[in-house]
Amino acid sequence: MERHSSRMEQSFETLSGAVHALRTGAVSSRELVTAALADADALDPLLGVFVTRFPGQALAAAREADARPAGERGPLHGVPLAVKDNFAAAEGPVTAQSPAHDPGLWRGLDASAVTRLRSAGAVVIGKTTMAEYAMGRPDPAHSFPVPRNPWDVERWTGGSSTGNGAGIAAGIFLGALGTDTSGSVRLPAALCGTTGLKPTHGLVPLDRCLPLSPSQDVAGPMGVSAADCGLLLSALTGRPYVPDEAGETGVRGLRIGVPYGLVEAPGVTGACRSAFAEALRGLAELGAETREFELPEFPSLLAVNATVMLGEAFAAHGTRLAARWELHGRAFRRLAAAGAALGPGLVDRARLTGAALTAGLLERMDGPGGVDVIATPTWPAGARPYHQEAAPGDELNFTAPWNATGFPALALPMGADEAGLPLSLQLVARPHAERTLLGAGAAYQRATAWHLRRATPDPAIRPRPLPEPPPAEGALETAGDLVTAALAAAGLAPGPEDLTAVRATAHALLKSARELAQAHPEPA
Repeated sequence: MERHSSRMEQSFETLSGAVHALRTGAVSSRELVTAALADADALDPLLGVFVTRFPGQALAAAREADARPAGERGPLHGVPLAVKDNFAAAEGPVTAQSPAHDPGLWRGLDASAVTRLRSAGAVVIGKTTMAEYAMGRPDPAHSFPVPRNPWDVERWTGGSSTGNGAGIAAGIFLGALGTDTSGSVRLPAALCGTTGLKPTHGLVPLDRCLPLSPSQDVAGPMGVSAADCGLLLSALTGRPYVPDEAGETGVRGLRIGVPYGLVEAPGVTGACRSAFAEALRGLAELGAETREFELPEFPSLLAVNATVMLGEAFAAHGTRLAARWELHGRAFRRLAAAGAALGPGLVDRARLTGAALTAGLLERMDGPGGVDVIATPTWPAGARPYHQEAAPGDELNFTAPWNATGFPALALPMGADEAGLPLSLQLVARPHAERTLLGAGAAYQRATAWHLRRATPDPAIRPRPLPEPPPAEGALETAGDLVTAALAAAGLAPGPEDLTAVRATAHALLKSARELAQAHPEPA
Protein backbone atom coordinates (compact mmCIF):
# COMPACT_ATOMS: atom_id res chain seq x y z
CA MET A 1 0.00 0.00 0.00
CA GLU A 2 1.16 3.51 -0.70
CA ARG A 3 2.57 5.25 2.32
CA HIS A 4 0.78 8.39 3.41
CA SER A 5 2.59 10.96 5.53
CA SER A 6 3.07 14.69 5.33
CA ARG A 7 5.69 14.77 8.10
CA MET A 8 9.39 15.23 7.27
CA GLU A 9 10.35 11.74 8.37
CA GLN A 10 13.78 11.80 6.81
CA SER A 11 14.79 14.28 9.53
CA PHE A 12 13.55 12.29 12.50
CA GLU A 13 11.74 9.03 13.20
CA THR A 14 11.19 9.37 16.94
CA LEU A 15 9.92 11.87 19.46
CA SER A 16 13.49 12.36 20.64
CA GLY A 17 14.51 13.16 17.07
CA ALA A 18 11.70 15.68 16.72
CA VAL A 19 12.77 17.38 19.95
CA HIS A 20 16.32 17.66 18.60
CA ALA A 21 15.06 19.05 15.28
CA LEU A 22 12.99 21.67 17.10
CA ARG A 23 15.89 22.58 19.34
CA THR A 24 18.25 23.09 16.41
CA GLY A 25 15.72 25.01 14.34
CA ALA A 26 15.53 22.34 11.63
CA VAL A 27 11.75 22.39 11.97
CA SER A 28 9.18 24.59 13.69
CA SER A 29 6.38 23.58 16.02
CA ARG A 30 3.89 25.05 13.55
CA GLU A 31 5.24 22.77 10.81
CA LEU A 32 5.02 19.69 13.04
CA VAL A 33 1.52 20.45 14.28
CA THR A 34 0.29 21.31 10.78
CA ALA A 35 1.69 18.03 9.46
CA ALA A 36 0.17 16.01 12.30
CA LEU A 37 -3.23 17.56 11.71
CA ALA A 38 -2.95 16.88 7.96
CA ASP A 39 -2.06 13.25 8.64
CA ALA A 40 -5.05 13.02 10.97
CA ASP A 41 -7.33 14.47 8.29
CA ALA A 42 -6.17 11.78 5.86
CA LEU A 43 -5.95 8.73 8.15
CA ASP A 44 -8.32 9.28 11.05
CA PRO A 45 -11.48 8.37 9.12
CA LEU A 46 -9.92 4.96 8.53
CA LEU A 47 -8.05 4.36 11.80
CA GLY A 48 -10.36 5.95 14.39
CA VAL A 49 -7.48 7.50 16.32
CA PHE A 50 -9.20 10.58 17.75
CA VAL A 51 -12.41 11.20 19.67
CA THR A 52 -11.77 14.95 19.51
CA ARG A 53 -9.15 17.07 17.76
CA PHE A 54 -8.12 20.61 18.71
CA PRO A 55 -6.71 22.12 15.48
CA GLY A 56 -7.24 25.78 16.31
CA GLN A 57 -5.94 25.56 19.84
CA ALA A 58 -3.01 23.36 18.79
CA LEU A 59 -1.90 25.74 16.03
CA ALA A 60 -2.17 28.68 18.43
CA ALA A 61 -0.03 26.82 20.97
CA ALA A 62 2.49 26.00 18.21
CA ARG A 63 2.78 29.66 17.22
CA GLU A 64 3.34 30.55 20.87
CA ALA A 65 5.99 27.85 21.17
CA ASP A 66 7.84 29.13 18.10
CA ALA A 67 7.83 32.66 19.52
CA ARG A 68 9.19 31.58 22.90
CA PRO A 69 12.85 32.59 23.55
CA ALA A 70 15.34 29.71 23.56
CA GLY A 71 16.03 30.13 27.27
CA GLU A 72 12.36 29.57 28.12
CA ARG A 73 11.82 26.38 26.14
CA GLY A 74 11.06 23.11 27.92
CA PRO A 75 12.27 19.58 27.11
CA LEU A 76 9.17 18.85 24.97
CA HIS A 77 9.12 22.29 23.38
CA GLY A 78 6.65 22.46 20.49
CA VAL A 79 6.11 18.70 20.08
CA PRO A 80 2.56 17.59 19.14
CA LEU A 81 1.24 14.90 21.51
CA ALA A 82 -2.07 13.10 22.03
CA VAL A 83 -3.92 12.31 25.27
CA LYS A 84 -6.19 9.37 26.02
CA ASP A 85 -9.77 10.48 26.50
CA ASN A 86 -10.06 9.54 30.17
CA PHE A 87 -7.81 12.50 31.10
CA ALA A 88 -9.15 16.03 31.47
CA ALA A 89 -7.85 18.54 28.93
CA ALA A 90 -9.03 22.14 28.89
CA GLU A 91 -9.81 22.21 25.15
CA GLY A 92 -12.62 19.65 25.21
CA PRO A 93 -14.75 17.26 27.26
CA VAL A 94 -13.75 13.94 28.77
CA THR A 95 -15.89 11.21 27.18
CA ALA A 96 -14.12 7.95 28.15
CA GLN A 97 -15.70 6.84 24.86
CA SER A 98 -19.06 6.36 26.60
CA PRO A 99 -22.45 7.94 25.79
CA ALA A 100 -23.26 7.49 29.48
CA HIS A 101 -20.59 9.91 30.66
CA ASP A 102 -21.33 13.47 31.83
CA PRO A 103 -19.43 15.69 29.33
CA GLY A 104 -19.47 18.60 31.78
CA LEU A 105 -17.12 16.91 34.22
CA TRP A 106 -13.85 18.89 34.59
CA ARG A 107 -14.86 21.23 31.77
CA GLY A 108 -12.06 23.68 30.98
CA LEU A 109 -9.58 21.92 33.30
CA ASP A 110 -6.44 19.84 32.81
CA ALA A 111 -5.39 16.68 34.59
CA SER A 112 -2.09 17.14 36.44
CA ALA A 113 -0.34 14.82 33.98
CA VAL A 114 -1.55 16.95 31.06
CA THR A 115 -0.45 20.14 32.86
CA ARG A 116 3.02 18.67 33.29
CA LEU A 117 3.30 17.83 29.59
CA ARG A 118 2.25 21.35 28.67
CA SER A 119 4.71 22.82 31.18
CA ALA A 120 7.44 20.87 29.40
CA GLY A 121 6.37 22.56 26.14
CA ALA A 122 4.17 19.89 24.53
CA VAL A 123 1.25 20.80 22.26
CA VAL A 124 -1.88 18.70 22.78
CA ILE A 125 -3.51 18.09 19.39
CA GLY A 126 -6.43 15.93 20.52
CA LYS A 127 -8.01 13.25 22.71
CA THR A 128 -7.67 9.66 21.51
CA THR A 129 -10.07 6.74 21.32
CA MET A 130 -10.10 4.10 24.02
CA ALA A 131 -12.04 1.14 25.32
CA GLU A 132 -15.06 2.49 27.19
CA TYR A 133 -13.91 3.56 30.66
CA ALA A 134 -10.71 1.63 29.83
CA MET A 135 -12.29 -1.85 29.68
CA GLY A 136 -13.68 -4.09 26.96
CA ARG A 137 -13.89 -3.58 23.20
CA PRO A 138 -15.80 -1.11 21.02
CA ASP A 139 -19.55 -1.59 20.69
CA PRO A 140 -20.74 -1.24 17.07
CA ALA A 141 -24.01 0.23 18.40
CA HIS A 142 -22.12 3.33 19.53
CA SER A 143 -21.34 6.31 17.31
CA PHE A 144 -17.74 6.70 18.52
CA PRO A 145 -14.87 6.12 16.07
CA VAL A 146 -13.72 2.52 15.76
CA PRO A 147 -9.98 2.16 16.49
CA ARG A 148 -8.23 0.04 13.88
CA ASN A 149 -4.74 -1.37 13.68
CA PRO A 150 -2.64 0.43 11.02
CA TRP A 151 -0.91 -2.84 10.10
CA ASP A 152 -4.26 -4.43 9.18
CA VAL A 153 -7.40 -2.40 9.69
CA GLU A 154 -9.50 -5.55 10.20
CA ARG A 155 -7.55 -6.19 13.41
CA TRP A 156 -7.76 -4.98 17.00
CA THR A 157 -5.28 -2.36 18.19
CA GLY A 158 -5.15 -3.75 21.70
CA GLY A 159 -6.72 -1.82 24.54
CA SER A 160 -7.51 0.24 26.23
CA SER A 161 -5.22 3.06 24.97
CA THR A 162 -6.32 2.19 21.45
CA GLY A 163 -5.99 5.49 19.59
CA ASN A 164 -2.55 6.10 21.06
CA GLY A 165 -1.18 2.85 19.68
CA ALA A 166 -2.72 3.36 16.24
CA GLY A 167 -1.73 7.03 15.99
CA ILE A 168 1.93 6.41 16.82
CA ALA A 169 2.16 3.35 14.56
CA ALA A 170 0.70 5.33 11.65
CA GLY A 171 3.04 8.28 12.26
CA ILE A 172 0.28 10.82 13.01
CA PHE A 173 2.03 11.77 16.27
CA LEU A 174 5.17 10.50 17.99
CA GLY A 175 4.10 10.35 21.63
CA ALA A 176 1.02 10.06 23.80
CA LEU A 177 -0.28 9.77 27.36
CA GLY A 178 -2.21 6.62 28.27
CA THR A 179 -3.34 4.54 31.22
CA ASP A 180 -2.71 0.89 32.08
CA THR A 181 -4.82 -1.29 34.42
CA SER A 182 -4.16 -4.77 33.03
CA GLY A 183 -2.01 -3.91 30.01
CA SER A 184 -3.71 -0.87 28.48
CA VAL A 185 -0.47 0.94 27.56
CA ARG A 186 1.55 -2.17 26.76
CA LEU A 187 -1.03 -4.05 24.66
CA PRO A 188 -1.62 -1.28 22.09
CA ALA A 189 2.15 -0.78 21.98
CA ALA A 190 2.63 -4.51 21.40
CA LEU A 191 -0.04 -5.02 18.77
CA CYS A 192 0.70 -1.78 16.90
CA GLY A 193 4.50 -2.10 16.98
CA THR A 194 5.36 0.85 19.24
CA THR A 195 6.94 1.27 22.69
CA GLY A 196 4.98 1.77 25.91
CA LEU A 197 5.87 2.03 29.59
CA LYS A 198 3.70 1.17 32.57
CA PRO A 199 5.52 3.00 35.38
CA THR A 200 5.49 2.04 39.05
CA HIS A 201 2.02 2.41 40.52
CA GLY A 202 1.54 5.99 41.77
CA LEU A 203 4.58 7.47 40.04
CA VAL A 204 2.52 9.61 37.61
CA PRO A 205 -0.47 11.53 39.03
CA LEU A 206 -3.97 10.37 38.11
CA ASP A 207 -6.09 13.24 39.38
CA ARG A 208 -8.76 14.33 36.89
CA CYS A 209 -8.42 10.97 35.16
CA LEU A 210 -11.47 8.70 35.22
CA PRO A 211 -10.77 5.59 37.31
CA LEU A 212 -11.27 1.96 36.44
CA SER A 213 -9.44 0.18 39.27
CA PRO A 214 -7.72 2.80 41.45
CA SER A 215 -5.38 0.36 43.20
CA GLN A 216 -4.08 -0.84 39.80
CA ASP A 217 -4.56 2.13 37.43
CA VAL A 218 -1.29 3.66 36.20
CA ALA A 219 -0.65 6.61 33.86
CA GLY A 220 2.15 6.00 31.39
CA PRO A 221 3.90 7.24 28.24
CA MET A 222 3.76 5.76 24.76
CA GLY A 223 6.19 6.54 21.95
CA VAL A 224 8.26 5.11 19.15
CA SER A 225 11.22 4.22 21.37
CA ALA A 226 12.33 3.66 24.95
CA ALA A 227 14.17 6.98 24.76
CA ASP A 228 10.85 8.64 23.83
CA CYS A 229 9.14 7.07 26.83
CA GLY A 230 11.98 8.25 29.06
CA LEU A 231 11.65 11.79 27.74
CA LEU A 232 7.89 11.78 28.40
CA LEU A 233 8.27 10.18 31.84
CA SER A 234 10.80 12.84 32.81
CA ALA A 235 8.26 15.52 31.94
CA LEU A 236 5.48 13.69 33.78
CA THR A 237 7.49 13.28 36.99
CA GLY A 238 10.13 16.02 37.00
CA ARG A 239 12.82 13.33 37.40
CA PRO A 240 15.53 12.26 34.91
CA TYR A 241 14.60 9.12 33.01
CA VAL A 242 16.06 9.72 29.54
CA PRO A 243 18.38 6.77 28.75
CA ASP A 244 22.07 7.56 28.32
CA GLU A 245 22.90 7.43 24.63
CA ALA A 246 26.45 6.40 25.43
CA GLY A 247 25.13 3.16 26.88
CA GLU A 248 26.25 3.44 30.52
CA THR A 249 22.69 2.63 31.60
CA GLY A 250 22.28 -0.20 29.11
CA VAL A 251 22.28 -3.96 29.70
CA ARG A 252 25.89 -4.90 30.46
CA GLY A 253 25.85 -7.06 33.57
CA LEU A 254 22.05 -6.94 33.80
CA ARG A 255 20.57 -10.15 35.20
CA ILE A 256 17.49 -11.03 33.12
CA GLY A 257 15.19 -13.72 34.42
CA VAL A 258 13.17 -15.75 31.91
CA PRO A 259 10.14 -17.86 32.92
CA TYR A 260 10.63 -20.37 30.10
CA GLY A 261 7.66 -22.46 31.21
CA LEU A 262 5.30 -19.57 30.56
CA VAL A 263 6.82 -18.86 27.17
CA GLU A 264 6.19 -22.48 26.17
CA ALA A 265 2.56 -22.38 27.33
CA PRO A 266 -0.30 -23.09 24.90
CA GLY A 267 -1.43 -20.01 23.03
CA VAL A 268 2.06 -18.58 22.54
CA THR A 269 2.67 -18.77 18.80
CA GLY A 270 5.78 -20.20 17.24
CA ALA A 271 6.58 -16.84 15.67
CA CYS A 272 6.36 -15.18 19.07
CA ARG A 273 8.64 -17.79 20.68
CA SER A 274 11.19 -17.40 17.90
CA ALA A 275 11.20 -13.62 18.09
CA PHE A 276 11.49 -13.78 21.88
CA ALA A 277 14.44 -16.18 21.69
CA GLU A 278 16.14 -13.87 19.18
CA ALA A 279 15.54 -10.87 21.45
CA LEU A 280 17.14 -12.72 24.37
CA ARG A 281 20.14 -13.58 22.20
CA GLY A 282 20.46 -9.93 21.25
CA LEU A 283 20.35 -8.81 24.89
CA ALA A 284 22.98 -11.42 25.78
CA GLU A 285 25.24 -10.17 23.00
CA LEU A 286 24.94 -6.69 24.50
CA GLY A 287 26.25 -8.02 27.81
CA ALA A 288 23.17 -9.13 29.72
CA GLU A 289 23.09 -12.41 31.61
CA THR A 290 19.93 -14.42 30.96
CA ARG A 291 18.88 -17.12 33.40
CA GLU A 292 15.77 -19.14 34.10
CA PHE A 293 13.51 -17.56 36.69
CA GLU A 294 10.25 -19.33 37.39
CA LEU A 295 7.10 -17.39 38.23
CA PRO A 296 4.87 -19.69 40.31
CA GLU A 297 3.02 -16.52 41.40
CA PHE A 298 1.87 -15.81 37.85
CA PRO A 299 -1.59 -17.49 37.80
CA SER A 300 -2.46 -16.13 41.23
CA LEU A 301 -1.44 -12.61 40.22
CA LEU A 302 -3.64 -12.94 37.13
CA ALA A 303 -6.56 -13.78 39.43
CA VAL A 304 -5.69 -10.88 41.73
CA ASN A 305 -5.74 -8.45 38.82
CA ALA A 306 -9.09 -9.66 37.50
CA THR A 307 -10.77 -9.80 40.91
CA VAL A 308 -9.59 -6.40 42.04
CA MET A 309 -10.12 -4.74 38.67
CA LEU A 310 -13.72 -5.87 38.25
CA GLY A 311 -14.57 -5.36 41.90
CA GLU A 312 -13.21 -1.83 41.85
CA ALA A 313 -14.71 -1.13 38.43
CA PHE A 314 -18.15 -1.94 39.78
CA ALA A 315 -17.52 0.21 42.87
CA ALA A 316 -16.48 3.13 40.64
CA HIS A 317 -19.20 2.79 37.99
CA GLY A 318 -22.08 0.82 39.54
CA THR A 319 -24.27 3.82 40.41
CA ARG A 320 -24.11 5.18 36.89
CA LEU A 321 -24.65 1.68 35.45
CA ALA A 322 -27.87 1.40 37.44
CA ALA A 323 -29.07 4.79 36.20
CA ARG A 324 -27.97 4.53 32.55
CA TRP A 325 -27.51 0.84 31.77
CA GLU A 326 -28.48 0.96 28.09
CA LEU A 327 -26.21 3.93 27.37
CA HIS A 328 -23.11 1.89 28.23
CA GLY A 329 -21.52 -0.37 25.64
CA ARG A 330 -22.26 -4.06 25.96
CA ALA A 331 -18.66 -5.13 26.56
CA PHE A 332 -18.13 -2.62 29.36
CA ARG A 333 -21.46 -3.03 31.15
CA ARG A 334 -21.26 -6.83 31.12
CA LEU A 335 -17.77 -6.83 32.61
CA ALA A 336 -18.37 -4.09 35.18
CA ALA A 337 -21.67 -5.61 36.33
CA ALA A 338 -19.96 -8.95 36.95
CA GLY A 339 -17.98 -7.21 39.69
CA ALA A 340 -21.22 -6.81 41.68
CA ALA A 341 -21.16 -10.54 42.43
CA LEU A 342 -17.82 -10.41 44.21
CA GLY A 343 -18.63 -8.41 47.29
CA PRO A 344 -16.00 -6.46 49.26
CA GLY A 345 -14.73 -9.53 51.13
CA LEU A 346 -13.30 -11.33 48.10
CA VAL A 347 -11.89 -8.10 46.65
CA ASP A 348 -10.17 -7.16 49.92
CA ARG A 349 -8.83 -10.70 50.23
CA ALA A 350 -7.42 -10.51 46.68
CA ARG A 351 -5.66 -7.23 47.47
CA LEU A 352 -4.02 -8.78 50.55
CA THR A 353 -3.00 -11.83 48.54
CA GLY A 354 -1.51 -9.60 45.86
CA ALA A 355 0.53 -7.71 48.45
CA ALA A 356 1.85 -10.95 49.95
CA LEU A 357 2.74 -12.41 46.56
CA THR A 358 4.49 -9.17 45.59
CA ALA A 359 6.58 -9.19 48.77
CA GLY A 360 7.60 -12.80 48.17
CA LEU A 361 8.52 -12.11 44.55
CA LEU A 362 10.68 -9.16 45.56
CA GLU A 363 12.50 -11.38 48.06
CA ARG A 364 13.22 -13.94 45.33
CA MET A 365 14.41 -11.24 42.93
CA ASP A 366 16.80 -9.92 45.58
CA GLY A 367 17.93 -13.31 46.90
CA PRO A 368 20.33 -15.99 45.63
CA GLY A 369 19.81 -16.56 41.94
CA GLY A 370 17.90 -13.31 41.81
CA VAL A 371 17.38 -11.05 38.83
CA ASP A 372 17.20 -7.36 37.96
CA VAL A 373 14.65 -7.73 35.18
CA ILE A 374 12.07 -10.32 34.13
CA ALA A 375 11.54 -10.86 30.39
CA THR A 376 8.48 -12.29 28.65
CA PRO A 377 6.62 -11.58 25.45
CA THR A 378 4.20 -8.69 25.93
CA TRP A 379 1.47 -10.64 24.15
CA PRO A 380 1.62 -14.22 22.85
CA ALA A 381 0.67 -13.44 19.25
CA GLY A 382 0.06 -10.73 16.71
CA ALA A 383 -3.14 -8.70 16.64
CA ARG A 384 -6.32 -10.75 16.41
CA PRO A 385 -8.96 -9.90 13.76
CA TYR A 386 -12.07 -8.18 15.07
CA HIS A 387 -14.14 -10.95 13.48
CA GLN A 388 -12.21 -13.75 15.20
CA GLU A 389 -13.17 -14.35 18.80
CA ALA A 390 -10.62 -15.80 21.22
CA ALA A 391 -11.64 -18.89 23.14
CA PRO A 392 -10.86 -18.87 26.88
CA GLY A 393 -7.20 -19.73 27.38
CA ASP A 394 -6.28 -19.11 23.75
CA GLU A 395 -4.07 -16.16 24.64
CA LEU A 396 -1.98 -15.92 27.79
CA ASN A 397 -2.11 -12.47 29.38
CA PHE A 398 1.52 -11.58 30.13
CA THR A 399 0.70 -8.00 31.19
CA ALA A 400 -2.00 -8.14 33.88
CA PRO A 401 0.05 -9.68 36.75
CA TRP A 402 2.31 -6.63 36.85
CA ASN A 403 -0.62 -4.34 37.61
CA ALA A 404 -1.33 -6.55 40.61
CA THR A 405 2.25 -6.01 41.84
CA GLY A 406 2.63 -2.36 40.85
CA PHE A 407 5.96 -3.16 39.15
CA PRO A 408 7.04 -1.07 36.14
CA ALA A 409 6.96 -2.83 32.77
CA LEU A 410 8.19 -1.83 29.32
CA ALA A 411 6.82 -3.13 26.00
CA LEU A 412 9.02 -2.78 22.93
CA PRO A 413 8.91 -4.26 19.42
CA MET A 414 10.96 -7.45 18.93
CA GLY A 415 9.91 -8.75 15.52
CA ALA A 416 7.01 -9.65 13.26
CA ASP A 417 4.94 -12.74 12.58
CA GLU A 418 4.34 -14.45 9.23
CA ALA A 419 1.76 -11.80 8.29
CA GLY A 420 4.11 -8.94 9.14
CA LEU A 421 2.19 -8.10 12.34
CA PRO A 422 4.29 -6.71 15.22
CA LEU A 423 5.48 -8.87 18.10
CA SER A 424 6.63 -7.37 21.40
CA LEU A 425 9.10 -7.94 24.23
CA GLN A 426 8.13 -7.09 27.82
CA LEU A 427 10.75 -6.19 30.43
CA VAL A 428 9.65 -5.94 34.08
CA ALA A 429 11.61 -4.59 37.06
CA ARG A 430 11.13 -3.94 40.76
CA PRO A 431 9.33 -0.73 41.79
CA HIS A 432 11.01 2.55 40.82
CA ALA A 433 13.53 0.84 38.54
CA GLU A 434 12.28 2.66 35.44
CA ARG A 435 15.80 3.83 34.60
CA THR A 436 16.93 0.20 34.45
CA LEU A 437 14.09 -0.72 32.09
CA LEU A 438 14.47 2.31 29.85
CA GLY A 439 18.25 1.92 29.68
CA ALA A 440 17.93 -1.73 28.71
CA GLY A 441 15.21 -0.93 26.18
CA ALA A 442 17.25 1.87 24.62
CA ALA A 443 20.33 -0.36 24.35
CA TYR A 444 18.24 -3.07 22.65
CA GLN A 445 16.74 -0.53 20.26
CA ARG A 446 20.16 0.87 19.35
CA ALA A 447 21.04 -2.64 18.20
CA THR A 448 17.75 -3.37 16.40
CA ALA A 449 15.34 -1.49 14.15
CA TRP A 450 11.99 -3.14 14.90
CA HIS A 451 10.72 0.01 16.62
CA LEU A 452 11.37 2.04 13.46
CA ARG A 453 9.06 -0.03 11.26
CA ARG A 454 6.03 1.97 10.18
CA ALA A 455 2.61 0.79 9.12
CA THR A 456 1.39 1.93 5.70
CA PRO A 457 -2.38 2.29 5.95
CA ASP A 458 -4.17 3.18 2.72
CA PRO A 459 -6.84 5.85 3.38
CA ALA A 460 -8.95 4.41 0.54
CA ILE A 461 -9.56 1.11 2.37
CA ARG A 462 -13.10 0.50 3.57
CA PRO A 463 -12.98 -2.01 6.45
CA ARG A 464 -15.86 -4.23 7.45
CA PRO A 465 -18.18 -3.01 10.21
CA LEU A 466 -17.49 -4.34 13.69
CA PRO A 467 -19.18 -7.64 14.55
CA GLU A 468 -21.87 -7.74 17.19
CA PRO A 469 -20.76 -9.16 20.57
CA PRO A 470 -21.20 -12.94 20.48
CA PRO A 471 -23.93 -14.55 22.59
CA ALA A 472 -22.63 -15.89 25.89
CA GLU A 473 -23.07 -19.41 27.12
CA GLY A 474 -25.29 -19.78 30.18
CA ALA A 475 -23.65 -19.97 33.60
CA LEU A 476 -24.42 -22.60 36.21
CA GLU A 477 -27.81 -21.99 37.78
CA THR A 478 -26.40 -21.65 41.29
CA ALA A 479 -24.03 -18.94 40.12
CA GLY A 480 -26.80 -17.37 38.05
CA ASP A 481 -29.08 -17.12 41.07
CA LEU A 482 -26.35 -15.51 43.16
CA VAL A 483 -25.45 -13.08 40.41
CA THR A 484 -29.06 -12.15 39.75
CA ALA A 485 -29.54 -11.37 43.43
CA ALA A 486 -26.34 -9.30 43.52
CA LEU A 487 -27.40 -7.32 40.45
CA ALA A 488 -30.86 -6.68 41.90
CA ALA A 489 -29.31 -5.48 45.16
CA ALA A 490 -27.21 -3.03 43.15
CA GLY A 491 -30.25 -1.72 41.30
CA LEU A 492 -29.26 -3.36 38.00
CA ALA A 493 -31.83 -5.08 35.79
CA PRO A 494 -30.09 -6.32 32.60
CA GLY A 495 -32.13 -7.76 29.78
CA PRO A 496 -31.92 -11.51 29.06
CA GLU A 497 -28.92 -11.38 26.71
CA ASP A 498 -26.93 -9.10 29.01
CA LEU A 499 -27.87 -11.17 32.03
CA THR A 500 -26.64 -14.38 30.39
CA ALA A 501 -23.30 -12.72 29.57
CA VAL A 502 -22.94 -11.20 33.06
CA ARG A 503 -23.73 -14.57 34.68
CA ALA A 504 -21.07 -16.33 32.61
CA THR A 505 -18.40 -13.75 33.44
CA ALA A 506 -19.39 -13.52 37.10
CA HIS A 507 -19.36 -17.30 37.54
CA ALA A 508 -15.81 -17.55 36.17
CA LEU A 509 -14.76 -14.55 38.25
CA LEU A 510 -16.23 -15.97 41.48
CA LYS A 511 -14.61 -19.35 40.86
CA SER A 512 -11.22 -17.70 40.30
CA ALA A 513 -11.53 -15.41 43.33
CA ARG A 514 -12.56 -18.26 45.64
CA GLU A 515 -9.78 -20.53 44.40
CA LEU A 516 -7.34 -17.66 44.99
CA ALA A 517 -8.56 -17.25 48.58
CA GLN A 518 -8.30 -21.00 49.20
CA ALA A 519 -4.81 -21.23 47.72
CA HIS A 520 -3.58 -18.31 49.82
CA PRO A 521 -5.39 -18.46 53.18
CA GLU A 522 -4.98 -15.64 55.66
CA PRO A 523 -2.26 -16.25 58.25
CA ALA A 524 -3.60 -17.63 61.52
